[in-house]
Amino acid sequence: MTNCPLCGKGDSRSFPIYYMLKDRRFSARKCNNCRFIFIDPRPTDADLGLMYSDEYFLFDGADFGAHSSTDYETAAIRGSVKFPIILGAIKRIKPAGKFFEVGCGMGYFLNYAKNNGYDVSGIEYAALGAEACRSKFGLDVQQSSFEAWKVVPEAYDVIFLGDVLEHLVDPLSMLKKAHEMLKPGGVVAAEVPSTFNSIVGRLAVTGMDLLGKERKMSMPPYHVNEFTPGTLRKALKGSGYSQIRIIQRVKAPSTITLRGSKFDRAVKKSLQYPNYFVTKSMGVLGDRLLGLGIK
Repeated sequence: MTNCPLCGKGDSRSFPIYYMLKDRRFSARKCNNCRFIFIDPRPTDADLGLMYSDEYFLFDGADFGAHSSTDYETAAIRGSVKFPIILGAIKRIKPAGKFFEVGCGMGYFLNYAKNNGYDVSGIEYAALGAEACRSKFGLDVQQSSFEAWKVVPEAYDVIFLGDVLEHLVDPLSMLKKAHEMLKPGGVVAAEVPSTFNSIVGRLAVTGMDLLGKERKMSMPPYHVNEFTPGTLRKALKGSGYSQIRIIQRVKAPSTITLRGSKFDRAVKKSLQYPNYFVTKSMGVLGDRLLGLGIK
């Protein structure tokens, strides 16, 4: 059994979701010490290569690739409405400087940062994504995993990981690596989904626990970690960052990805309306998190 990737403890319990990949089961567990949710076993390099093939970007459907009802690029364009919120939060701390993105996708956010005055560069794990960054926007993006990327100490003012930490087998060590790469006073910004922080996520887990059931997730095990505001804060603090701030956001009901039966989709849609109001008005129960920390 895998020790918790966040606190290192071996005391965990089952969490009622699982994934399948090539007839292999990846079960979710929740740490009894720090409450971090993670997938066990951790994917191998071969698993990651299989999951992040070109199909990840090109597939059109909610059960593979971009995890939305469209291909990755269309989802990225639609998601650009959040760029001013994310970059605005970064700018309030570090309004200019060298900006490095881990996991650039097809380059839309990195190009937005470039157009807003930052000196940008980055890396992307998938070959198709890295090539799209260069050919579409002329960005300085190399194909690499963050694990394999050579550290240049104190080289950047901002390091951004957008929808990345949930995919990393060892998220804590990668946040520590980013810390080493930042200049003193530099900022790390990590955006992650927070499925089980939302109203529908909390109710689904409670219901499955009460019924003693598990749910097979329809997609491959892309998300090897599931963050909440508390565990994202612990990850940043444990990696050496200070002045940590967690911003909770929520998807508008019209933009959420719907999976499962007709009943499942109807329940999720109906609950997203009160969730949207609560998160917008009170800043809690968000299904998207932006964690900010300063070196």
